[in-house]
Order: sequence, then C-alpha cells, then structure tokens
Amino acid sequence: MAPLPTNQKTILFADIAGSTRLYETFGDFKARQLISDCLAHLKELVRENDGTVVKTIGDEVLCTFLTPNHAAETARQMHEEISFDPEMIQANIHLRIGFHHGEVICEPGDVFGDAVNVAARMVELAKSDQIITNKDTLTLMKLPLKRRARIVDRTRVRGKDDVMEIHELIWGKPEQMTMSTSFTEEMIASLTSKKDFLQIRHLQNRILVDHERPILTMGRGVANHLIINDPLVSRMHARIELQRNRFMLIDQSTNGTFLKPLGEELILLRRDTIQLEEEGLIGLGQKVSEDDPLAVRYRVL
Repeated sequence: MAPLPTNQKTILFADIAGSTRLYETFGDFKARQLISDCLAHLKELVRENDGTVVKTIGDEVLCTFLTPNHAAETARQMHEEISFDPEMIQANIHLRIGFHHGEVICEPGDVFGDAVNVAARMVELAKSDQIITNKDTLTLMKLPLKRRARIVDRTRVRGKDDVMEIHELIWGKPEQMTMSTSFTEEMIASLTSKKDFLQIRHLQNRILVDHERPILTMGRGVANHLIINDPLVSRMHARIELQRNRFMLIDQSTNGTFLKPLGEELILLRRDTIQLEEEGLIGLGQKVSEDDPLAVRYRVL
C-alpha cells in the first residue's frame, strides 16, 4: 500500500465549554439545537478564513488551516462572534479553543498525526473563553499575534518527552487581574492606557474593566472572571461591558442583580441592563451591605 500523503497544517479544535449544562437547563431538543447552531456558525467562520472543516465530534469542531496566523485569527473571531450573539448570550454558551501546527496525514473526512494529538491536548488545557497554543506554534506566527500571547503553563504532553511551554492568546476578553490590597488606585490606573476604567473590588480581588479588557463576567461558575460561590448566585449571573464609553451592568440570572449606587435607592435588575456611574455596591441574587463578604464594589475612575 502506498504511503498516505503528509503535509504541514495548523490543527484547531473549538469546543463548547460545559455543554452538559445545556441539556440540564434546556432539555435535549433545545440543547441540541443550540449546539447545532453554534457549530454551524463556527464552521462558517472556518470557511470564511480559508480553513477546512474536517469534522464535528459531539460539541466540538475539528478544522485545519495553512498557517497558525489563519487559525489564530479564526479563533479570535469565533470567541467574539459567540460572545455577542444574542442567542448564545442567552444560553451562556462559551468556547474553548486550542491549536497546533505540524505534520499531519490527511484522508477524506479525517486527519491524523502527532500534530492532531498535540492540538487536542491544547483544547483540553483551555478554559472557557481561552485560546491555547504552544511555544513551537507561536514562533511561527506574525509579531502582532505574538505580542497578544502570554505564557500560562509548562507541562508534559502525552507522547512528548520534553516539557511544553503553553501560551494563551488574548483576544479581547478580560483576564482577571488580582492585586494585593496594598495597590493604590494610582498604581492601578497606570496599568491601563485609557483614562476611563472601572474598578471592581470583591474581598481581596481587584479587577479592571477598560478599553483593553471590555467585558467582565460574574457568577458561581468557574468560567467567570469573578467567581462568587453562593446558592443564590447563578452560574453565569451578570456581566459588565464597556459599550461606547459607558459601563453597562447586564443581569442574566434567575434571582436578579441588586444595584445600590452611592447615595441612591436600591435597584433590582432582572434580565435588564443599566449604566454604572460613579460608585456603589452590586449584590448577585440578594441585597448586600457595605461590610457584606458577598458585596461587589464598583467605582468608575
């Protein structure tokens, strides 16, 4: 038998994070429809970026690109499109994406080889809303993309003897920025290139929302930027978005979000949106006081 053709390609896996939750929340028929709609959108983006959809595996799509640059750009678009799609937002759908460049064996409807195995490991390492690759693949990418990457781990990958350096590609979702309480607001302000930003404080956490990190999610689920573990808090409870230079609080919970602007009346937000101004308190699923450990404090600076 003649050897199968091999060539260099970038293998990308895009996976719907926590899809089991969809079946528990919406039932089999609606969950299957949501997953199908999401995967169809992802496959369309692959084709628009000159990629090849190899196959879907449950709630995951496997595709190939000629270069890591094409894969990285497609991964960014996938996250952004799903994050701003009303249907996907309502269902709290998020993605995990991993990719790797290397030699593969191509067959009709499938692809094999070490590069596929490594790419599969990259998506396994990815958390919700992350794009994960490795140093070997990153070195092949153009400089602007390299500048948007940060090392997040060093680990061994199955079948590899050497430790692999793992990198996250930042795509515009905020990373949680946790700081010690000794940081002053002036020091925090120096971390952002824009003057307008919102500071969120919860216990020892300090998180910034600004033009470089325009979205913050809050809830009980581990995929959130700010995790508050309480029975009254929904898994994906609320989000703060910077929209046209305004900080908007968006409730997407079961029990609602309580907002107490400084010196004003308490506001209960239910599946609605309100602008955050100056400073105040946010309570997820319940009223909170100034000294309440569940209180989320905000201040626009």
